[in-house]
Amino acid sequence: MQQTGVEIQDLTVTSSDGTNPQATPAGEEGSNPGATVPIDEWTDITTDFFDCVKDLKLGELVHDSLFGLLEAMSAIEMMDPKMDAGMCCNREATPLTFDTAVETGQLKLVNLEPKECIGIIDAVYSCTVSWLEGHSMAQTVLTCLYLHKPNRVECKTMKSFSIAIQKIINLIRNFIFRAHVFEEEDFQLGTFDNNLCSEITEAKALNMLKTAEDDLIKKAKDVEDETEKDAIQALLTRMRFTRLFLQCLVSLYPVKQSTTWQLGQEITVQSVSPTKNEMVDIVKSLNGALELAQTMEKTIDLGTQPEEGSDAPNPMGFSMMVNQRLLPPTFPRSTKIKDRKSSIQYLVELIQRIKHACKIVNCTNFHAALNFLMDFSKKFGPCLLSRSIPQTLYLPARGKVFGVKPLTEVLKESARAFIAPPVLLPDNPLFNHVGAVMCVNSFFEYNEPTFSTLFAICGYNRARQRDRLGMIMSSFAHLQDEAERVDVYLHSLSLKNENSRQHLACFGTWVFYHCLRAMSFYLLAGLELELYSVHEYLYIFWYLYQYLFCWIGSALTRAETFLAEQEYMADMKAAATKGANQKKPKAKKRKSKSDAKEIIFNHAIQTLCGGYYKALAGFIKEDRIPEPLPTFDNEQVRFEHRFAPFATLATPPPMPYSEFKQMKIFLLQSPATELYAAAAKHFHEARTLLETFPNPDDDWSEVVKVAKMNFVMMNLLASGHSRQSKLPPEFDFSCHRYFPIIKQRK
Repeated sequence: MQQTGVEIQDLTVTSSDGTNPQATPAGEEGSNPGATVPIDEWTDITTDFFDCVKDLKLGELVHDSLFGLLEAMSAIEMMDPKMDAGMCCNREATPLTFDTAVETGQLKLVNLEPKECIGIIDAVYSCTVSWLEGHSMAQTVLTCLYLHKPNRVECKTMKSFSIAIQKIINLIRNFIFRAHVFEEEDFQLGTFDNNLCSEITEAKALNMLKTAEDDLIKKAKDVEDETEKDAIQALLTRMRFTRLFLQCLVSLYPVKQSTTWQLGQEITVQSVSPTKNEMVDIVKSLNGALELAQTMEKTIDLGTQPEEGSDAPNPMGFSMMVNQRLLPPTFPRSTKIKDRKSSIQYLVELIQRIKHACKIVNCTNFHAALNFLMDFSKKFGPCLLSRSIPQTLYLPARGKVFGVKPLTEVLKESARAFIAPPVLLPDNPLFNHVGAVMCVNSFFEYNEPTFSTLFAICGYNRARQRDRLGMIMSSFAHLQDEAERVDVYLHSLSLKNENSRQHLACFGTWVFYHCLRAMSFYLLAGLELELYSVHEYLYIFWYLYQYLFCWIGSALTRAETFLAEQEYMADMKAAATKGANQKKPKAKKRKSKSDAKEIIFNHAIQTLCGGYYKALAGFIKEDRIPEPLPTFDNEQVRFEHRFAPFATLATPPPMPYSEFKQMKIFLLQSPATELYAAAAKHFHEARTLLETFPNPDDDWSEVVKVAKMNFVMMNLLASGHSRQSKLPPEFDFSCHRYFPIIKQRK
């Protein structure tokens, strides 16, 4: 085994039987171990090395007093391109730069053929997609030499495209940095001192693309050869796609608008998101880009293709090691550029995701926006740009929704729509009470950061969402204390005023509801991320069924009851004002269909969790779920660890392990067949509840399917199916990310 740049000393391994075979030392016998061995005297130790480790099994590590786990994790795996810098960094003696490529004739600046332009453009988009997936810009996009000095490129097509790509990259960075919902593993912002053509505006870049398109159209008319004409049309498609994509990103990015001028100077500047009318034009442009991307996918073969065995995505215009010295002094990451077909498919899906993200402009209240972001994260989680765009559109400026309306006012509207606190109703005397107004304003200013954070959490990847939901529980604990004090103060004011309706825990219920939703997402995310062992499912579904969804249902019911009382009192007051002879005004339905849908869905999910709880108890009763050995596991420690983030909350109170243990003992007193029958009843009830609501969405349909399948399985088990089998059940999450289909083999 030839060694490159690494000095080999004594090699000692410990075999599985405890013996210590000694490898042949590198160098002459009796030489000083600390002496440097000349390169020409290096010895091939490959055979001796494999003789020493032949007794080691797969997965075993060599252990020595001077070579423990820390050293093993930090060791360089020689001959591995991902870790051994000598394997990939020294393939090019002198990395090709823009200037050297031009001097040696390996980079054309003028008279590029259409197929060469197509190959370069497709390769650049492959690099861009690879960058979006988390790789370094130096090892992806900036390997294209045309992007290093685009102003020196004489070909109009390649020059305009190179500048446009740099503007696209800059806008993507701005969206992601502004939303700031990424972690190190998601994205790398560094540009390695590349200014990305900052001296050229986006408008000028769009004009350059348009000019290049016009030249291509004229050239296509003058060409008679059909093959060449097809290549020019394919190139024109790519230029149009680039222009529309850049135009959409420019239009979506919040613009700064001056609000006040004094003595000829701008004193107030705020970022404003596109309006609904402007968003219609943006969606039209996205639809056009989508059609062009689909055409691009069909014409990939018309461009130059990467050479076999080469890491470069295109034969001309790329140098994979040009930025090697810009990388930090760590183990180099082996970056594999995405293939062209997959990259264009990624662009097609990206545009579809951006189109869906534009719908957030229709979310006029905070509750709707929060639900939109949660659903968006479930559907399009992996794409950071897609997650960042709705975050940037909804809060383009700190504390300003769409850059226009203060977030505190939006939160007030959310509380008013949820439970209608009397102090927020214009017809209530407390609405204009100075002390009440100051108290309410202070409360919403205090809770604004918590709800901003809750909104931002929806933009992170699914794993980070769960971590941050656990951390935000302490903020909700403080918020609940503040809401309780505000409610007590406002209730005392309402008692002093005869014309005011009583203020009974309105803000507390509103905060409690949002806290419970965060708690439920935290526990369900553990199921989605497969963090729980099967034997832990029992207390997870127990907590969801017995407490969490029950509390959510209570909060929704209380809000609905309070709203009904408010409507009744308002109708009575209106009837008394207009007189008994006049027609009574119709009661305004404050509760919309979406609220009724949420109540039904919450009840159905609670019942569904009850089905899992009873089914798991039946499996445990029949010893079908293997338990870990007590020597290596403690159920109480696991229980307290899973619910540790909830310990800071006073409401709802933390559930002790002793209560779960008592419930478990009581439940396991029932026969397994009765538990299966009870689980089947729960699944049937959940299915019935969901099927009563018209026009179900995809999530509802998936839950209905899960409930149906589990209902059938529980009935079979209750009737004695697989009674003799002790095989553990299978929990299939392929249909729904939270609620599995239970399967039991004979």
